Amino acid sequence: MKFLKLKEKLRNKYQSLDNGKKSFKRVKSKIFENKKEMNTDNLKIIGITGSAGKSTTALIVHEYLKMLGYKSVLYSSAKIDSPASIINPDEACEISFNSEEELLDIIEEVEAYGADFLILEVNESTIEKGITKEIPFAVRALTNLNPKHNLERYSDTEYVEIKKAFFKDIEDECKCVLGFQDYDKKLLEELLKLNNFEKLVFTTNYIANINGIDPNMATCLLTGLESTLDGLKLNIKVKGEKYKLESKLMMSYNALNFVGAMTILESLDILDVKKFEKCIYDINIPGRAEVFKANGRLIVVDAHLPKMLECLKSFKDNGLISKIKVVVGSNGHGFKTWEDRFNSEQFKETHKKNKKFAMGLLKQYADFVYLTENDNAADNVLDICLELQEYLEGDVASVIVEDRKEAIRQAIVESKEGDVIFISGRGNRRVLCNTKTTMKLLKDSEVVEETLKDLEWK
Repeated sequence: MKFLKLKEKLRNKYQSLDNGKKSFKRVKSKIFENKKEMNTDNLKIIGITGSAGKSTTALIVHEYLKMLGYKSVLYSSAKIDSPASIINPDEACEISFNSEEELLDIIEEVEAYGADFLILEVNESTIEKGITKEIPFAVRALTNLNPKHNLERYSDTEYVEIKKAFFKDIEDECKCVLGFQDYDKKLLEELLKLNNFEKLVFTTNYIANINGIDPNMATCLLTGLESTLDGLKLNIKVKGEKYKLESKLMMSYNALNFVGAMTILESLDILDVKKFEKCIYDINIPGRAEVFKANGRLIVVDAHLPKMLECLKSFKDNGLISKIKVVVGSNGHGFKTWEDRFNSEQFKETHKKNKKFAMGLLKQYADFVYLTENDNAADNVLDICLELQEYLEGDVASVIVEDRKEAIRQAIVESKEGDVIFISGRGNRRVLCNTKTTMKLLKDSEVVEETLKDLEWK
Protein backbone atom coordinates (compact mmCIF):
# COMPACT_ATOMS: atom_id res chain seq x y z
CA MET A 1 0.00 0.00 0.00
CA LYS A 2 2.80 2.44 0.85
CA PHE A 3 4.46 1.64 -2.47
CA LEU A 4 1.31 2.70 -4.34
CA LYS A 5 1.06 5.86 -2.28
CA LEU A 6 4.64 6.70 -3.19
CA LYS A 7 3.77 6.16 -6.85
CA GLU A 8 0.78 8.50 -6.67
CA LYS A 9 2.82 11.14 -4.85
CA LEU A 10 5.52 11.08 -7.52
CA ARG A 11 3.04 10.97 -10.39
CA ASN A 12 1.18 13.98 -9.07
CA LYS A 13 4.44 15.86 -8.64
CA TYR A 14 5.76 15.23 -12.13
CA GLN A 15 2.45 15.47 -13.93
CA SER A 16 1.92 18.90 -12.40
CA LEU A 17 5.41 19.94 -13.50
CA ASP A 18 4.83 18.69 -17.05
CA ASN A 19 1.16 19.73 -17.29
CA GLY A 20 0.15 16.12 -17.44
CA LYS A 21 2.43 15.30 -20.38
CA LYS A 22 4.69 12.74 -18.69
CA SER A 23 4.59 9.58 -20.78
CA PHE A 24 6.62 6.98 -18.81
CA LYS A 25 8.76 6.35 -21.86
CA ARG A 26 10.78 3.55 -20.25
CA VAL A 27 7.75 1.28 -19.90
CA LYS A 28 6.98 -1.05 -22.80
CA SER A 29 3.73 0.34 -24.10
CA LYS A 30 1.91 -2.95 -24.79
CA ILE A 31 2.59 -4.28 -21.31
CA PHE A 32 1.70 -0.97 -19.73
CA GLU A 33 -1.53 -0.49 -21.68
CA ASN A 34 -2.79 -3.99 -20.98
CA LYS A 35 -1.81 -4.22 -17.33
CA LYS A 36 -4.28 -4.65 -14.53
CA GLU A 37 -4.05 -2.69 -11.30
CA MET A 38 -1.38 -4.44 -9.31
CA ASN A 39 -1.64 -5.48 -5.69
CA THR A 40 1.79 -4.58 -4.36
CA ASP A 41 1.15 -5.83 -0.81
CA ASN A 42 3.33 -8.90 -1.46
CA LEU A 43 6.06 -7.06 -3.37
CA LYS A 44 9.41 -7.27 -1.58
CA ILE A 45 11.99 -4.55 -2.23
CA ILE A 46 15.67 -5.20 -1.56
CA GLY A 47 18.05 -2.24 -1.34
CA ILE A 48 21.77 -2.96 -1.56
CA THR A 49 24.44 -0.34 -0.88
CA GLY A 50 28.15 -0.50 -0.06
CA SER A 51 31.59 0.53 -1.27
CA ALA A 52 32.09 -2.45 -3.57
CA GLY A 53 30.28 -5.62 -4.59
CA LYS A 54 26.78 -4.18 -4.52
CA SER A 55 26.18 -4.67 -8.27
CA THR A 56 27.42 -8.25 -8.20
CA THR A 57 25.51 -9.12 -5.03
CA ALA A 58 22.33 -7.63 -6.46
CA LEU A 59 22.66 -9.60 -9.68
CA ILE A 60 23.31 -12.88 -7.82
CA VAL A 61 20.19 -12.41 -5.71
CA HIS A 62 18.20 -11.53 -8.83
CA GLU A 63 19.34 -14.60 -10.77
CA TYR A 64 18.55 -16.90 -7.83
CA LEU A 65 15.04 -15.48 -7.49
CA LYS A 66 14.42 -15.94 -11.21
CA MET A 67 15.69 -19.51 -10.99
CA LEU A 68 13.08 -20.18 -8.29
CA GLY A 69 10.38 -18.86 -10.63
CA TYR A 70 9.80 -15.46 -9.06
CA LYS A 71 9.22 -12.33 -11.11
CA SER A 72 12.21 -10.19 -10.20
CA VAL A 73 13.20 -6.72 -11.42
CA LEU A 74 16.85 -5.66 -11.09
CA TYR A 75 18.30 -2.16 -11.17
CA SER A 76 22.08 -2.24 -10.87
CA SER A 77 24.96 -0.48 -12.61
CA ALA A 78 26.10 -3.83 -14.06
CA LYS A 79 22.71 -4.66 -15.53
CA ILE A 80 19.12 -3.47 -15.58
CA ASP A 81 16.72 -6.37 -16.00
CA SER A 82 13.16 -5.06 -16.07
CA PRO A 83 10.90 -6.99 -18.47
CA ALA A 84 8.40 -4.12 -18.63
CA SER A 85 11.11 -1.63 -19.59
CA ILE A 86 12.54 -0.65 -22.97
CA ILE A 87 16.04 -0.59 -21.42
CA ASN A 88 18.42 -3.17 -22.92
CA PRO A 89 19.37 -5.66 -20.16
CA ASP A 90 22.79 -6.20 -21.75
CA GLU A 91 23.91 -2.61 -21.24
CA ALA A 92 25.53 -1.07 -18.15
CA CYS A 93 24.70 2.29 -16.61
CA GLU A 94 26.58 4.70 -14.39
CA ILE A 95 24.03 4.76 -11.56
CA SER A 96 20.97 2.50 -11.55
CA PHE A 97 18.66 5.31 -10.42
CA ASN A 98 19.43 8.76 -9.09
CA SER A 99 16.26 10.85 -9.26
CA GLU A 100 12.63 10.73 -8.18
CA GLU A 101 11.56 10.67 -11.82
CA GLU A 102 13.66 7.56 -12.45
CA LEU A 103 12.17 5.99 -9.32
CA LEU A 104 8.68 6.70 -10.67
CA ASP A 105 9.58 4.93 -13.92
CA ILE A 106 10.79 1.93 -11.92
CA ILE A 107 7.56 1.82 -9.91
CA GLU A 108 5.53 1.92 -13.14
CA GLU A 109 7.60 -0.92 -14.59
CA VAL A 110 7.27 -3.07 -11.47
CA GLU A 111 3.53 -2.55 -11.46
CA ALA A 112 3.20 -3.28 -15.18
CA TYR A 113 5.23 -6.49 -14.85
CA GLY A 114 3.51 -7.67 -11.67
CA ALA A 115 6.85 -8.28 -9.99
CA ASP A 116 7.37 -10.27 -6.80
CA PHE A 117 10.74 -8.66 -6.06
CA LEU A 118 12.45 -5.38 -6.86
CA ILE A 119 16.21 -5.27 -6.28
CA LEU A 120 17.83 -1.83 -6.21
CA GLU A 121 21.53 -1.05 -6.11
CA VAL A 122 21.65 2.09 -3.97
CA ASN A 123 24.40 4.62 -4.62
CA GLU A 124 25.55 7.09 -1.94
CA SER A 125 24.36 10.08 -3.98
CA THR A 126 20.88 8.51 -4.15
CA ILE A 127 20.83 8.20 -0.36
CA GLU A 128 22.18 11.73 0.08
CA LYS A 129 19.37 13.15 -2.06
CA GLY A 130 16.76 11.40 0.11
CA ILE A 131 15.36 9.44 -2.84
CA THR A 132 15.30 6.15 -0.91
CA LYS A 133 13.69 7.64 2.20
CA GLU A 134 10.08 6.58 1.46
CA ILE A 135 10.79 3.27 -0.29
CA PRO A 136 9.40 0.44 1.89
CA PHE A 137 12.39 -1.91 1.74
CA ALA A 138 11.91 -5.43 3.06
CA VAL A 139 15.70 -5.83 3.20
CA ARG A 140 18.38 -3.15 3.50
CA ALA A 141 21.86 -4.51 2.84
CA LEU A 142 25.41 -3.16 3.15
CA THR A 143 28.02 -5.18 1.25
CA ASN A 144 31.00 -3.46 2.86
CA LEU A 145 32.10 0.00 3.96
CA ASN A 146 35.44 1.53 2.99
CA PRO A 147 35.52 5.12 4.35
CA LYS A 148 38.02 6.18 1.69
CA HIS A 149 36.08 4.76 -1.25
CA ASN A 150 34.86 8.07 -2.72
CA LEU A 151 37.31 10.76 -1.61
CA GLU A 152 36.81 12.59 -4.90
CA ARG A 153 33.39 13.63 -3.62
CA TYR A 154 33.18 13.01 0.14
CA SER A 155 35.47 13.03 3.14
CA ASP A 156 35.74 9.66 4.85
CA THR A 157 33.47 10.90 7.66
CA GLU A 158 30.84 12.23 5.23
CA TYR A 159 30.89 8.99 3.27
CA VAL A 160 30.36 6.81 6.34
CA GLU A 161 27.51 9.00 7.58
CA ILE A 162 25.72 8.75 4.23
CA LYS A 163 25.92 4.96 4.28
CA LYS A 164 24.74 4.89 7.90
CA ALA A 165 21.77 7.10 6.90
CA PHE A 166 20.40 4.22 4.83
CA PHE A 167 19.77 2.37 8.10
CA LYS A 168 18.50 5.28 10.20
CA ASP A 169 14.96 6.56 10.90
CA ILE A 170 13.30 3.57 9.22
CA GLU A 171 9.52 3.54 9.40
CA ASP A 172 8.78 0.22 7.67
CA GLU A 173 9.43 -3.26 9.03
CA CYS A 174 12.59 -4.61 7.45
CA LYS A 175 15.67 -6.75 7.99
CA CYS A 176 19.18 -5.30 7.80
CA VAL A 177 22.08 -7.27 6.32
CA LEU A 178 25.56 -5.99 7.20
CA GLY A 179 28.74 -7.12 5.51
CA PHE A 180 31.69 -6.82 7.88
CA GLN A 181 34.81 -6.01 5.83
CA ASP A 182 37.01 -2.94 5.28
CA TYR A 183 36.01 -1.35 8.61
CA ASP A 184 36.54 -1.95 12.32
CA LYS A 185 34.65 -3.43 15.25
CA LYS A 186 33.64 -0.03 16.59
CA LEU A 187 31.84 0.91 13.37
CA LEU A 188 30.12 -2.49 13.24
CA GLU A 189 28.81 -1.91 16.75
CA GLU A 190 27.48 1.49 15.64
CA LEU A 191 25.76 -0.05 12.62
CA LEU A 192 24.11 -2.70 14.78
CA LYS A 193 22.54 0.04 16.93
CA LEU A 194 21.19 2.30 14.16
CA ASN A 195 17.67 0.86 14.33
CA ASN A 196 15.63 -1.72 16.22
CA PHE A 197 15.09 -4.13 13.37
CA GLU A 198 16.67 -7.56 12.96
CA LYS A 199 20.32 -7.53 11.86
CA LEU A 200 22.10 -10.29 9.96
CA VAL A 201 25.89 -10.10 9.63
CA PHE A 202 28.14 -11.80 7.10
CA THR A 203 31.93 -11.90 7.12
CA THR A 204 34.91 -14.28 6.99
CA ASN A 205 36.36 -16.25 9.85
CA TYR A 206 39.69 -14.43 9.31
CA ILE A 207 38.20 -10.91 9.35
CA ALA A 208 36.16 -11.68 12.46
CA ASN A 209 39.14 -13.02 14.38
CA ILE A 210 41.59 -10.21 13.55
CA ASN A 211 38.96 -7.63 14.57
CA GLY A 212 38.03 -9.33 17.83
CA ILE A 213 34.52 -10.33 16.67
CA ASP A 214 32.93 -13.64 17.63
CA PRO A 215 32.59 -15.50 14.28
CA ASN A 216 29.46 -17.19 15.63
CA MET A 217 27.58 -13.88 15.51
CA ALA A 218 27.60 -14.08 11.70
CA THR A 219 24.54 -15.53 10.03
CA CYS A 220 26.74 -16.48 7.07
CA LEU A 221 30.47 -17.02 7.53
CA LEU A 222 33.13 -17.77 4.94
CA THR A 223 35.48 -20.24 6.62
CA GLY A 224 37.61 -21.38 3.72
CA LEU A 225 38.40 -20.43 0.14
CA GLU A 226 40.42 -21.92 -2.69
CA SER A 227 40.83 -19.84 -5.84
CA THR A 228 42.08 -21.48 -9.04
CA LEU A 229 41.89 -20.80 -12.77
CA ASP A 230 38.93 -23.20 -12.83
CA GLY A 231 36.95 -21.22 -10.27
CA LEU A 232 36.25 -20.89 -6.56
CA LYS A 233 35.76 -23.54 -3.89
CA LEU A 234 34.12 -22.14 -0.77
CA ASN A 235 33.51 -23.42 2.74
CA ILE A 236 30.59 -21.54 4.31
CA LYS A 237 28.64 -21.71 7.55
CA VAL A 238 24.99 -20.70 7.48
CA LYS A 239 23.52 -20.47 10.99
CA GLY A 240 26.19 -22.93 12.15
CA GLU A 241 25.58 -25.48 9.38
CA LYS A 242 28.60 -26.22 7.16
CA TYR A 243 28.44 -26.25 3.37
CA LYS A 244 30.86 -26.59 0.46
CA LEU A 245 30.10 -24.69 -2.74
CA GLU A 246 31.79 -24.27 -6.11
CA SER A 247 31.58 -21.64 -8.84
CA LYS A 248 33.37 -21.16 -12.15
CA LEU A 249 33.66 -17.47 -11.23
CA MET A 250 37.36 -17.38 -10.44
CA MET A 251 38.31 -14.13 -8.69
CA SER A 252 38.56 -14.53 -4.92
CA TYR A 253 36.87 -11.22 -4.05
CA ASN A 254 33.61 -12.66 -5.39
CA ALA A 255 33.50 -15.09 -2.46
CA LEU A 256 32.07 -12.45 -0.11
CA ASN A 257 29.62 -11.36 -2.79
CA PHE A 258 28.28 -14.91 -2.74
CA VAL A 259 28.13 -14.90 1.06
CA GLY A 260 26.37 -11.53 1.04
CA ALA A 261 23.76 -12.76 -1.44
CA MET A 262 23.20 -15.87 0.68
CA THR A 263 22.63 -13.71 3.77
CA ILE A 264 20.06 -11.55 1.97
CA LEU A 265 18.23 -14.67 0.79
CA GLU A 266 18.38 -16.15 4.28
CA SER A 267 16.81 -12.96 5.63
CA LEU A 268 13.90 -13.62 3.26
CA ASP A 269 13.67 -17.28 4.36
CA ILE A 270 14.17 -18.52 0.78
CA LEU A 271 17.77 -19.74 0.84
CA ASP A 272 18.27 -23.31 -0.36
CA VAL A 273 22.04 -23.82 -0.44
CA LYS A 274 21.93 -26.62 -3.03
CA LYS A 275 19.84 -24.48 -5.39
CA PHE A 276 22.06 -21.48 -4.68
CA GLU A 277 25.17 -23.42 -5.72
CA LYS A 278 23.41 -24.41 -8.94
CA CYS A 279 22.69 -20.73 -9.56
CA ILE A 280 26.25 -19.51 -9.00
CA TYR A 281 28.14 -22.35 -10.65
CA ASP A 282 27.96 -20.91 -14.18
CA ILE A 283 26.95 -17.35 -13.33
CA ASN A 284 28.31 -14.47 -15.40
CA ILE A 285 28.57 -10.95 -13.98
CA PRO A 286 28.69 -8.47 -16.89
CA GLY A 287 31.81 -6.31 -16.72
CA ARG A 288 32.81 -7.83 -13.39
CA ALA A 289 35.59 -10.39 -13.82
CA GLU A 290 34.39 -11.46 -17.25
CA VAL A 291 36.96 -14.07 -18.22
CA PHE A 292 37.95 -15.26 -21.69
CA LYS A 293 40.26 -18.26 -22.03
CA ALA A 294 41.84 -18.55 -25.47
CA ASN A 295 45.03 -20.00 -26.94
CA GLY A 296 46.64 -20.41 -23.54
CA ARG A 297 45.83 -16.83 -22.47
CA LEU A 298 43.53 -15.46 -19.82
CA ILE A 299 41.74 -12.22 -20.72
CA VAL A 300 39.86 -10.47 -17.92
CA VAL A 301 37.45 -7.53 -18.22
CA ASP A 302 36.73 -5.82 -14.91
CA ALA A 303 35.85 -2.32 -13.72
CA HIS A 304 38.02 -2.37 -10.60
CA LEU A 305 41.80 -2.34 -10.33
CA PRO A 306 43.10 -3.06 -6.79
CA LYS A 307 41.31 -6.30 -5.87
CA MET A 308 41.73 -7.75 -9.35
CA LEU A 309 45.48 -7.10 -9.28
CA GLU A 310 45.72 -8.83 -5.90
CA CYS A 311 43.90 -11.88 -7.29
CA LEU A 312 46.13 -12.03 -10.36
CA LYS A 313 49.26 -11.62 -8.22
CA SER A 314 48.22 -14.64 -6.13
CA PHE A 315 47.78 -16.67 -9.34
CA LYS A 316 51.25 -15.59 -10.46
CA ASP A 317 52.83 -16.38 -7.10
CA ASN A 318 51.32 -19.87 -7.28
CA GLY A 319 52.72 -20.44 -10.76
CA LEU A 320 49.31 -20.50 -12.45
CA ILE A 321 50.02 -17.61 -14.83
CA SER A 322 53.10 -16.04 -16.39
CA LYS A 323 52.94 -12.25 -16.90
CA ILE A 324 50.27 -9.70 -15.95
CA LYS A 325 49.59 -7.20 -18.72
CA VAL A 326 47.15 -4.38 -18.04
CA VAL A 327 45.15 -2.11 -20.35
CA VAL A 328 44.26 1.03 -18.40
CA GLY A 329 43.21 4.64 -18.88
CA SER A 330 41.88 7.52 -16.81
CA ASN A 331 38.95 9.87 -17.23
CA GLY A 332 39.37 13.58 -17.84
CA HIS A 333 37.14 16.57 -17.13
CA GLY A 334 34.59 18.81 -18.76
CA PHE A 335 31.99 16.67 -20.54
CA LYS A 336 28.88 18.73 -21.25
CA THR A 337 26.44 16.73 -19.09
CA TRP A 338 28.75 15.94 -16.17
CA GLU A 339 28.06 17.57 -12.82
CA ASP A 340 30.00 20.72 -11.93
CA ARG A 341 31.83 18.86 -9.17
CA PHE A 342 33.86 17.00 -11.82
CA ASN A 343 35.45 20.32 -12.78
CA SER A 344 36.25 21.64 -9.31
CA GLU A 345 39.87 22.10 -8.28
CA GLN A 346 39.34 19.88 -5.25
CA PHE A 347 38.02 17.08 -7.44
CA LYS A 348 40.94 17.44 -9.85
CA GLU A 349 43.47 17.30 -7.02
CA THR A 350 41.88 14.20 -5.48
CA HIS A 351 41.61 12.60 -8.92
CA LYS A 352 45.33 13.23 -9.45
CA LYS A 353 46.12 11.43 -6.18
CA ASN A 354 43.95 8.50 -7.27
CA LYS A 355 45.79 8.26 -10.58
CA LYS A 356 49.11 8.17 -8.73
CA PHE A 357 47.74 5.47 -6.42
CA ALA A 358 46.55 3.36 -9.36
CA MET A 359 49.89 3.62 -11.13
CA GLY A 360 51.59 2.73 -7.86
CA LEU A 361 49.61 -0.51 -7.82
CA LEU A 362 50.65 -1.27 -11.38
CA LYS A 363 54.29 -0.74 -10.39
CA GLN A 364 53.82 -3.46 -7.77
CA TYR A 365 51.80 -5.99 -9.74
CA ALA A 366 52.00 -5.49 -13.52
CA ASP A 367 54.65 -6.70 -15.96
CA PHE A 368 53.51 -4.46 -18.81
CA VAL A 369 50.99 -1.61 -19.13
CA TYR A 370 49.05 -0.36 -22.16
CA LEU A 371 47.98 3.23 -21.48
CA THR A 372 44.89 4.35 -23.37
CA GLU A 373 41.68 6.40 -23.33
CA ASN A 374 38.82 6.21 -20.84
CA ASP A 375 36.29 9.08 -20.81
CA ASN A 376 38.90 11.75 -21.48
CA ALA A 377 36.09 14.30 -22.21
CA ALA A 378 37.58 17.78 -22.80
CA ASP A 379 41.10 16.64 -21.90
CA ASN A 380 43.63 15.38 -24.43
CA VAL A 381 44.10 11.58 -24.39
CA LEU A 382 47.84 11.78 -24.98
CA ASP A 383 48.28 14.27 -22.13
CA ILE A 384 46.47 11.94 -19.73
CA CYS A 385 48.50 8.93 -20.86
CA LEU A 386 51.78 10.82 -20.51
CA GLU A 387 50.79 11.83 -16.99
CA LEU A 388 50.05 8.20 -16.09
CA GLN A 389 53.32 7.08 -17.67
CA GLU A 390 55.20 9.65 -15.58
CA TYR A 391 53.68 8.16 -12.40
CA LEU A 392 54.97 4.72 -13.44
CA GLU A 393 58.49 6.19 -13.18
CA GLY A 394 59.89 3.59 -15.56
CA ASP A 395 59.48 0.86 -12.94
CA VAL A 396 57.19 -1.11 -15.27
CA ALA A 397 57.38 -1.17 -19.07
CA SER A 398 54.53 0.67 -20.81
CA VAL A 399 53.31 1.85 -24.17
CA ILE A 400 50.73 4.51 -25.11
CA VAL A 401 48.02 3.45 -27.55
CA GLU A 402 45.49 6.26 -27.60
CA ASP A 403 42.63 4.38 -29.26
CA ARG A 404 41.18 1.98 -26.68
CA LYS A 405 40.05 -0.62 -29.20
CA GLU A 406 43.53 -0.76 -30.70
CA ALA A 407 45.11 -0.95 -27.24
CA ILE A 408 43.01 -4.00 -26.36
CA ARG A 409 43.76 -5.67 -29.69
CA GLN A 410 47.48 -4.95 -29.38
CA ALA A 411 47.63 -6.32 -25.84
CA ILE A 412 46.02 -9.58 -26.96
CA VAL A 413 48.09 -9.95 -30.14
CA GLU A 414 51.39 -9.28 -28.33
CA SER A 415 50.63 -11.65 -25.45
CA LYS A 416 52.35 -14.99 -24.91
CA GLU A 417 50.94 -18.29 -23.75
CA GLY A 418 50.42 -18.17 -19.99
CA ASP A 419 49.90 -14.39 -19.90
CA VAL A 420 46.94 -12.57 -18.39
CA ILE A 421 45.56 -9.49 -20.15
CA PHE A 422 43.57 -7.44 -17.65
CA ILE A 423 41.37 -4.79 -19.30
CA SER A 424 40.61 -2.37 -16.50
CA GLY A 425 38.34 0.52 -15.68
CA ARG A 426 35.17 0.34 -17.76
CA GLY A 427 33.57 -3.03 -17.11
CA ASN A 428 30.61 -3.42 -19.48
CA ARG A 429 30.01 0.31 -20.03
CA ARG A 430 29.62 1.17 -23.70
CA VAL A 431 29.49 4.99 -23.77
CA LEU A 432 32.93 6.64 -23.86
CA CYS A 433 33.04 10.45 -23.66
CA ASN A 434 35.85 11.29 -26.08
CA THR A 435 35.52 15.10 -26.33
CA LYS A 436 33.70 17.82 -24.41
CA THR A 437 30.55 17.37 -26.51
CA THR A 438 30.77 13.94 -28.17
CA MET A 439 30.90 10.28 -27.26
CA LYS A 440 31.57 7.01 -29.00
CA LEU A 441 30.30 3.50 -28.36
CA LEU A 442 32.83 0.87 -27.34
CA LYS A 443 32.41 -2.16 -25.12
CA ASP A 444 35.59 -3.87 -23.94
CA SER A 445 34.22 -7.42 -23.95
CA GLU A 446 32.98 -7.04 -27.53
CA VAL A 447 36.43 -5.87 -28.65
CA VAL A 448 37.89 -8.98 -27.02
CA GLU A 449 35.38 -11.24 -28.76
CA GLU A 450 36.02 -9.61 -32.15
CA THR A 451 39.79 -9.88 -31.72
CA LEU A 452 39.68 -13.55 -30.73
CA LYS A 453 37.44 -14.27 -33.71
CA ASP A 454 39.82 -12.46 -36.08
CA LEU A 455 42.78 -14.38 -34.66
CA GLU A 456 40.80 -17.64 -34.79
CA TRP A 457 41.82 -18.40 -31.23
CA LYS A 458 39.86 -20.95 -29.24
